[in-house]
This record gives sequence, C-alpha cells and structure tokens, in this order.
Amino acid sequence: MKQKVSLASSTSILIGVVIAILALLRGSVQTVLLLLTFALWGLWVVVTLLRPAWRANSAYRCQEERAAREQGEFAGRNLAALLLRHVNCRVSEALQSVYPDVSWEWTMENPAIFVVRGGTGRIQVYNVPDYEYADVTIDQSGDLKCAMVKVAPLGGAPSGQTSLDPQAWYELEGRQLLEAVVADLKTRGHHKLTVNEDGSICIRPKSGKNVIKKGTFTNFPDKVYWPRLADVLNQEGLTTDVQADHIAVSW
Repeated sequence: MKQKVSLASSTSILIGVVIAILALLRGSVQTVLLLLTFALWGLWVVVTLLRPAWRANSAYRCQEERAAREQGEFAGRNLAALLLRHVNCRVSEALQSVYPDVSWEWTMENPAIFVVRGGTGRIQVYNVPDYEYADVTIDQSGDLKCAMVKVAPLGGAPSGQTSLDPQAWYELEGRQLLEAVVADLKTRGHHKLTVNEDGSICIRPKSGKNVIKKGTFTNFPDKVYWPRLADVLNQEGLTTDVQADHIAVSW
C-alpha cells in the first residue's frame, strides 16, 4: 500500500512538473528538460520498485549462506564422529585379539581431533594384566598400531628393564610386518631371515656375502624376552634359533 501511494504521489509530481515546463518554456530547452524529467522519474520508479526485491534477494542469499555454513559444520562434526568410531573399532579389534576382555578409554580431551590429524595418542586399558595404558599410533597412510604401556614409579624398576609381553607385542606390532616379509621372501625361494637386536630384519643370500635389510620392527623386545618371543614364533609355524645378537627365523 505504501509503495502504491508513493508511486501515485510521484506521478502527480511528474504531471505538475511537465505542465510547468510546457507552460513556461519553448524550443529545445523545453525538449531537453522534458527528457531529463522523464528520465529522472523513470530511474526513481525503477529503484523504488526493485529495492524490495533486491533486499529480499539479499536476505535470501544470506540465509542460504548461513544454512550452507551450518550444514558444513554439522557434516564436519558428523564425519569426525564417524571417523572416531571407526578408529575405536580398529583399536578394540587389535586389543581384543590378545586380551578378549579388554575395555578402554581415551585419555585425551578431544580424540576426534587426534584421529583426523594422526600421530600417537594414549588410551587407558582395563582388564589387561600388568598394563594400564596403550599408545595408539596412526600414520599418514592410515595404518594403526597399538603398543602396551606400563607406568612404574621412577626408580621402581631395575635399570635397563621394561615390562613387556612378547605375545602382545607380536600380535599388536610384529605380526603384520613379519608375515609380509616372510610371504615376500617365499616367492623368491628364501627360507631364512635374521632379526637383529635393533629390530632390523635381514637376509644373507647363500651366493653372496652382503646382508640385505628387509624392514625394521618397532619397539622390538629386549634380549631378556627373546626366548619367550621364540616360543610365540614357534607356535606360528616358524623355526627359531636364539643367538647372542640375533634371532634366526626359518620356515
């Protein structure tokens, strides 16, 4: 209604101005002023009529942008939560392969950020003999590893000794690499490898003298655990020979 009134008022003003120009002026000046008057009136009408539509369109665009931003934030939160649940399942599967009754909790405040960025994060484990924590490592390729951690008071354990379960280490960290190396060596006729004290996996072909490195175990157990580790490997169908500075593994 307001718009109609304004348009009617502007039309009345236009008619009055046109009558005045026709009455007072003649010649080219009259023509120029009439053209200028109609041009200014037409411009004013266009602006008046389009302004509400422009405002409505601007408000609609702002609303769409706000909705898209909120939807993106919601989707991001959902994706992070979904990824976190996926990592939770992988961690539980890895731990339960050794400790069937295990349950655990993240010790960090926002684990979703950790699983997106990767790295190493700590979890607290329950129903696991001799261990209170485990370190979960996610690398850039998406591989996940778990390492059991036992927290002891400073000076509470003999120097140079750590508590470690060879069976748990093999299931959580060693099996994947060893099985891949053995499978690869079998395809080329090899029957033996050695694991050195630093965790490096090497072969020495009969026809050559050079040692060829095939990989390295992370957190490889100290020598005191080698006999127990050999028993674990023997149960996997491998033959082991524990030496002073290495473990020989054959198949």
